[in-house]
Amino acid sequence: MMICDIQHLSKQFGGDDILTDVSLFIQSHDRIGLIGRNGSGKTTFLRLLARLDSPDTGTIYQKSGLSIGYLEQLPVFDPHMTGLDVLWTAFAPLLDLRQSLHRLEQEMATKTDQLESLLAQYTKVTEAFERQGGYLLESKVDRMINGLRLHPLLDRPFDQLSGGEQTKICLGRMLLSEPDLLILDEPTNHLDLDAVEWLESFLAHYAGAVLLVSHDRVFLDTVVTSIAELEDGEVRLYHGNYTYYMTEKERLLLEQFHAYQEQQKKIKQMKDAIRRLRQWANEASPPSEKLFRKAKSMERALDRIERIKRPKLEAETPDLTFTAQGKTSRTVYRLEDVGVSFTESPLFHSLTVDIVA
Repeated sequence: MMICDIQHLSKQFGGDDILTDVSLFIQSHDRIGLIGRNGSGKTTFLRLLARLDSPDTGTIYQKSGLSIGYLEQLPVFDPHMTGLDVLWTAFAPLLDLRQSLHRLEQEMATKTDQLESLLAQYTKVTEAFERQGGYLLESKVDRMINGLRLHPLLDRPFDQLSGGEQTKICLGRMLLSEPDLLILDEPTNHLDLDAVEWLESFLAHYAGAVLLVSHDRVFLDTVVTSIAELEDGEVRLYHGNYTYYMTEKERLLLEQFHAYQEQQKKIKQMKDAIRRLRQWANEASPPSEKLFRKAKSMERALDRIERIKRPKLEAETPDLTFTAQGKTSRTVYRLEDVGVSFTESPLFHSLTVDIVA
């Protein structure tokens, strides 16, 4: 079932083309890994998909009522809330229903003259609460806490956690909310190996669609079933995991490079033929109009050729040169008497380290 159809998106920033012609079809149970070189526009595309920005051209068709989970920046919560409180905000509507159940139970105990009406309301709210999985909330939260190893963060004030710790809590909160489309940007950051393995299993069995960006190739291999490569402002979809993508990408690059070389040979041959025809036409006495027309016809045919782009076999690297004059030290990095604290809790102090080449 289609949940999102992206057609011919383009986006510019400061006159630079970031996305030029991006199209992608997302179905309800897809597991898509979005990859591309740094600066290729991955974050821009995610923001467009999450409706946090608007494309310059193109359209995004989404299923009616589609819920999207995307952790772009850390939200702000009440300063009195703990890490555990933040996790539970994923169930705000269900918690409202549970509160309604408690209120109705109290009213049924005291307002016996309205018992029939209150019982009807209680039955209706109970059915809604059960239908939405209300009786599974505690087990879901416990599963998330155990899976992402969140125990040390639960009782601490959320606003006193480090940025990485807040990100872990908010990742758990977003996973608990179970959106139709889950958009994850480097979700394994700040997670230890056990938590990463648990997240792999969680996403592999997730009920909705998943679109994720990650540089972790093992994680991509385990989770995704297709790879969307963003390159030169466009997306190409490969139906397989990251290992399949690497094999198929290499095959296609070799094919494209061979086609590019063959076309370049053909273009050179046509240009040489045009040059010779013009030379023969000029050397004829009188100059040959027939040869000029033939040369002109070949020029038009050359202009109509759809040129194959030269494939990028290797990523572009900056041209940097470093020089040293005179005697240099073998010490490449030094820390002297360094200390770091978070929220007045020292992590370490008086640290001195020399890194020697």
